[in-house]
Amino acid sequence: MKKSVAATVLLLIVGVLVVSACGAVSPDESTFDRIKVEGEVHVGIRFDNPPLSYIDEDGKWVGFDVDLANELTRRLGVKIEQVKVDETTRISFLQEGKIDMAVASMNHTRQRDDAIDFSITYFRDNQSFLVRKGTYASLDEMVGRKVSANAGSSAISAWRTYSMAHSDQALEIVEFTDKLAAMQALRDGAVEGYTEDNVTLLALAAGDPNLELIPGGFNPVQYGIGLPVNDSAWRDQVNYALQEIWKDGTYVKIYEKWFGPEAAVPLPLGGQMEVWPD
Repeated sequence: MKKSVAATVLLLIVGVLVVSACGAVSPDESTFDRIKVEGEVHVGIRFDNPPLSYIDEDGKWVGFDVDLANELTRRLGVKIEQVKVDETTRISFLQEGKIDMAVASMNHTRQRDDAIDFSITYFRDNQSFLVRKGTYASLDEMVGRKVSANAGSSAISAWRTYSMAHSDQALEIVEFTDKLAAMQALRDGAVEGYTEDNVTLLALAAGDPNLELIPGGFNPVQYGIGLPVNDSAWRDQVNYALQEIWKDGTYVKIYEKWFGPEAAVPLPLGGQMEVWPD
């Protein structure tokens, strides 16, 4: 009986060793190794944030982030599988392995960096307020006012920090999951201002003479591509591809297409991309 038990244990140990030696996926395997074999990368892209990324009337993905994602995956040598994400799912989808990267107008903050990894900065902006024309002229005038923001936006915590540093007045932020609803609340006077990235606010206010953007900003924005944690090999490949897109002028061409002087939402280039020497 004792010999039978010992033999069974020995067989189990041998089996575990064999499985470990022949495992389908090595713990050291990078996302890049996998997508090279599969030939496809799942990219989370927002569908509700023009001119950065949205689905047009013909059902096509368009926008700055879309063009950049397409060029990025082309440089990586794989096909792109576009996955719809929004402000609340772009991080959770990465954590759950539903996407391999998120090119989704995501501000790189310390709080988000605790949850996922990021590429180098690929877009710079700021956050301010859209207001009804003639109502407010400075950020300090917005302190203590009832304002709105998008659920999951980094503007929420940033505005809270700014307000607390400038006043002890009560803070009221109404969170919306629908940008059009937030805009209507502003137009109707239900809130005094709507805060988001300036590029988003300018796009939403385009063609409306009754709305204006308060100059400046209270929270610098640095968009990075969201990536899975603890995968430096994959992060390096994404960073290398981004830098090549910048170095050969492709990035500026894409930027001018969406934000140049003749674009629907003109926005001067916020700065150069970080480029590492060889």
